[in-house]
Parts: sequence; structure tokens; C-alpha cells
Amino acid sequence: MSPIMNHHFRALHANLLAYRILFSYWKLHLYSKFLGAEYKAKKLPQLHRKNARLLKDGITNLGGLFIKVGQLLSILSNFLPEAFKEPLESLQDNLPPKSFAEINQIFRKEIGKDIAEVFSSFDKTPIGIASIGQTHRATLPDSTQVVVKIQHRDIAQMAKIDLAIIKSLVKQISWIFSVKGLNYLYEQIHLMINEELDYHHEAQAAAIIAENLKSDKSVFVPPIFAEYSTARVLTSTYFDGVKITNHQKLDEWNIDKKGLAEKLVSIYSQMIFEHDLYHADPHPGNILVNRQGQICVIDYGAVAKLSPTIKTELPKLIIAITKQDSASAVDALKKMGFVGSGQEASIFAQNIIQIGQDFLHNEIKIDQFNLDGITIDPHSKAFSRLLKQLNLKELAASIQIPKDWILLQRALLLILGTANQLSPEMNPVEVVKPYLKKMIITQSGGWRKIIIDSLKSQTATLISLPNSLKRTLDKANKGELQVQNPNHIKALNRLTGSIKSLVYVLASFGGFYLSHLYAGRPEEAYFFWGGVLFLVWFVLGMWRKDTGAV
Repeated sequence: MSPIMNHHFRALHANLLAYRILFSYWKLHLYSKFLGAEYKAKKLPQLHRKNARLLKDGITNLGGLFIKVGQLLSILSNFLPEAFKEPLESLQDNLPPKSFAEINQIFRKEIGKDIAEVFSSFDKTPIGIASIGQTHRATLPDSTQVVVKIQHRDIAQMAKIDLAIIKSLVKQISWIFSVKGLNYLYEQIHLMINEELDYHHEAQAAAIIAENLKSDKSVFVPPIFAEYSTARVLTSTYFDGVKITNHQKLDEWNIDKKGLAEKLVSIYSQMIFEHDLYHADPHPGNILVNRQGQICVIDYGAVAKLSPTIKTELPKLIIAITKQDSASAVDALKKMGFVGSGQEASIFAQNIIQIGQDFLHNEIKIDQFNLDGITIDPHSKAFSRLLKQLNLKELAASIQIPKDWILLQRALLLILGTANQLSPEMNPVEVVKPYLKKMIITQSGGWRKIIIDSLKSQTATLISLPNSLKRTLDKANKGELQVQNPNHIKALNRLTGSIKSLVYVLASFGGFYLSHLYAGRPEEAYFFWGGVLFLVWFVLGMWRKDTGAV
């Protein structure tokens, strides 16, 4: 079939699939006008599951880059119903291997020599086949074991065809259903596919990460052989290991799985918080372990950066959450690329603050007045829930979620999930804490600035609590308050709880900073500790007075 005929066939197939799914939702919406909201609520989950299976089967039949697009859609999309996530994530390339003659032709065109001229041995049966290319084991003349990844012959042209089809679908769906954010999503997918099609990009990323981690002997990044690599051929060192989740082999090798989990979290903490680049697809198939317990991270087609803006603004967002400072939260979110202007920005910020406050109140224990005393239950799934909540599906039509954040969120969830499989009792927060602490100190101007800014803002706010709020609390104490909305009680409880949490956080900031600043100078340390304790006593006194706490 010619590329033009293939284009028309694939476009027709993709459009029919999309319209079949969309029509089913329109039909349910129409029926619900006559049969009521309860009918729609009952039928909608069933329809989600049916359409998820239909979409997976349709993408599988289309094959090619649609498989990759479906996988990326499961990663980048924040508006799809939950029923669609697992089928899309489970999409697997089911392609027959290309003939040796075909891959040899591509290799010769790229390298200038036949495969037999470069390698002393070459396994013609691929060890992996994907929509973009296939991978073979080989041996160099000096006996070095390597892995050779070779792109499919027409993949670049096929990518243009498939991306054009998807772009057309996105425009149609956006226009028909007035769905915002789809164009932004398409641009992210387009960018990621183009990066994966260029093996130079993968080779450069692997070299940078290898250099960043060279002092850590617990991790191995396979070196790239530049003389046998191009934009369409990639040759790297073979690593003799097993998937990190192969518990049987790990036990057979007597590898400490808790220590291995801590190593894994530490390696990713280094990449994310200390370096400018990290491996963004850490599913277990991309993380190998050898007999010596060394971790090898493979496949650098998907990498990402924690951008300077996110590194600067994320600590500010965390501080804004502890202070319930909506204006600062909106400012940080705008700079990170989450929101624009208008009401949606404020709504988004309020949701972020509420989620963060609930997390602080319910999941964090503070055992002492410094950040080392902050702990999170390792068995709690709250951190995963927190990351998932930050998708804010109900706002996805109005809010764009930056690709950098989505890839970071996914990488963290995958790493936390793998670490939990290896060692459920291991607390990843304890491993991450030193790296996160360093980032906050570095990016926020140090603890001195954090404390001073927090004290200025919170002292002014607490001393000048609005009279209307004080009158409301007085009425509540006297039993004179008439509540029209039950949510008001929850809001008041959250307010008082937030004040207490704020005191703990500020005291922790102060205690941590001062204990380090005045180490070895006890007289001055005692003086400043006294100031911190006075602040705690003063604010708690105000809280007791205003709420009638005993």
C-alpha cells in the first residue's frame, strides 16, 4: 500500500473510531435528558469501560505511532476518565520483526558499513521490538557486548502521517465539543515523539546523566559508542542484569531489597533535585540489577528537566500552601506554567492550598522543632494520592498542566511504586528529605529569608484578624451563630487547624535554621530559641483566646 493510500486508510479508520466513541457519549447525554441524571450516573461508568476497550483495540489495530501516542496520552492526559488509563498504559507494540536484510540496509546507509563489517557477531533475532525501532544484541571485535537499536525504515514518514491525522482529530474534537487544552496536549505529544525519533537526543541525554552520576558506583549508565551511532542507529554497552522487580533472582543473589530500594530512590533524587536532567520513564523494564546489586537505567528516549523556574517556584508554592497565601500560590503557579489569568487561576490555587493543607494536617507528624523531625508514614498512600489529586481533573478543561510537571509526577509515582514492591517498610521520604531540603534552601534564598518572609506575613495576618471573623467566632462560642451551609463549619475548623499547623511549620523552620546557624554558640542559640518559643506561646495564646480552647 502506498504512503498516500495508507494515509487515507489510517485517517478513515482513526476518524471512525473517534466518532464512534464520541457519538456514544452524545447518545447517553441525550437519553439522560428524558431518563434523568440517575440513569446517566448509572450508565456512565459502564460506557467508560466499554469505550476504553474499544479505544485500546482500535489503537492496537492501527499500530505504528498510534501505539506510542496512546501510551503518551495515558501519561500526559489529566482529563481522561480513570477507566481509560490502564488500557492505554498497557498498550504494547505487537509487531513482527523486520528482516535482517532490511535492518542491514538501514545500518549501512547510516554507518557506511554492513553489520558484518562492524560486529564479530550479531543476533538476528531482536530482543525487543517497538513502534519506532527494534533492538539486537551484538559483539564488537574486542569482545565488548553491545546492544544495537535500529529504527524502522519508514518510521519518520509514518510519524508525519499519524501526527497529521491526530492533529486533524484534535481540531475537530476541540471545535465540536469546545474542549480546551487538547491543542496544548497535542503539542506535547508531538514534541516527545520527535525527540524519540532522534537517537542523537537519546545519546546526548545518556552521556549527560552518566557524567552527572559518575561518582556513584551503585548506578551504571550504559556508555554509547558514538562511532556506531547516528540519528537512526544507537549502539550502547550491554548490561547483564534482570528487571529490578525480579524478586526471585534478587533473593537468589542475596541482594538486600530494602537497601536496593533506598539506592533507587537516592539515584532518582540526585537526578531530579541536584542535576538538570533525569530519566523520565523508570518503569521496571527500564531498571535492571546485576548480581553485585548495581542498578542500571536503560532507554533514555524519554528524559526531562526540572526546569530552573520549577526549581525556584516549587519551594515558594510549598511555603504559600503552609501560609494559605492564595496570591503567592497563584503567582508561583503562573510562573511554573500551570495557569493563566482569571478566575480559573484562583480556583486552581485554592484547590492546591486545600489539598496541601489536608496533607499537612492529616499525614505529617512533627516530632521535634526542625525538618528532621517531620515524618510521613511509609505505609500511607497519601503521597501517591496527593500527586494524583494535583491532576485536578475537574479543572483540566481550563488549566494546562506542563509536560515537565506531568513527567516528574509520573516518574515519582513509578519510583515510589517500585520501591514499595521491593521493601514496603522502607520510608522513601527519609531518603528524599536531604535532597529536597537542599533544593529549598538553595532556591528560596536560604532559611533566613524563608523565616523572615513567613514571620512578616503571618504576624501581620494573625495580629490583624478581620473583625468580622472574630465576631463570627464569638457568636459561635455563644451559640448565636446561624449556619446556612454545613461547609462553613468545616472551613472554620480548617482555619483553626491551619493556624496550629502554621505554628509548627514556622517553629520547625526557625529551629532548623538556628540550630545550624548557631551550632557551637549556645548563648546566642538560647536567645533566638527563646524568641521562637515566645512566638509559639504568643500565637497559641491568641488562638486559645479567640476560639475558647482550654
